Amino acid sequence: MLVLAEAEKGALWYFKQMDAAGMAVAVVLLICSFIGWGAMIQKWSDIHEHRRRNHAFERRLRDEPAVVALNFPRGSNLGPYEFLVAEAVSAVQRHKGRLVRPADVTLCMGHVENAVQRGVARTMVKYEDKMVLLSSLVSGGPFLGLLGTVWGVMVTFGALTEKASIAQLAPGVCGALVTTTLGLLVAIPATFGYNYLLTQVKIMTTELENFASSLADRVELELEGEARRNFEAAQEREQLRRAAQAAQPAAAAPVAAPVAEAPPAALPGWEDAQ
Repeated sequence: MLVLAEAEKGALWYFKQMDAAGMAVAVVLLICSFIGWGAMIQKWSDIHEHRRRNHAFERRLRDEPAVVALNFPRGSNLGPYEFLVAEAVSAVQRHKGRLVRPADVTLCMGHVENAVQRGVARTMVKYEDKMVLLSSLVSGGPFLGLLGTVWGVMVTFGALTEKASIAQLAPGVCGALVTTTLGLLVAIPATFGYNYLLTQVKIMTTELENFASSLADRVELELEGEARRNFEAAQEREQLRRAAQAAQPAAAAPVAAPVAEAPPAALPGWEDAQ
């Protein structure tokens, strides 16, 4: 038992001095304290898991020969980096087989960049999850405790008589100050936890934007290579088609048969030989 003033007066004694309204405020603050600690622990676990999966996927991506050839099953639990790559690959698949000219690559990259930016926005929403709750506890905890204190002091002074003494006033004031203490106990841990987690979220957001930029550059290089190969293949097919068309008339032309020459009509001695 926490002893604050005298050996026989602990924390339980101060709670007993509170009225119904102060007790209700104290219960709400205790619930907020548990919620704040749970949110901080869960958020720290989420950040640690996201960072682990991002680094693992980034190492795997370095060994992949082509990003646009990756396949992500629908409904799978994707990490932040995997989600961005899946969005980029989905945008590229809409232009599959139609990349021949530089204008085709530019059009496809516009769709890829839009898809990546949408993926970054959705991922940042996940990164900032539970941060609003912690911010509310930081700012609202002390005010809620102050509300309980003001109410308790107001009730205590309202019940005083003309011959009231400090001994009659002190228990009510002490009970009212319990809510201020609880409000500070809610706000102080939430403040430190919020600042730490907010710093981690900002770092991960910067890493996410850098990854999105490098992903767009790599996809553009792969698309330019694919467009070059498609253009060369189209040129080869065109040359083969022209060669086939040029050989077709020569093969279809008939060969002229040799015509026997008629003997001259005025050959000397022909009549006698006949």
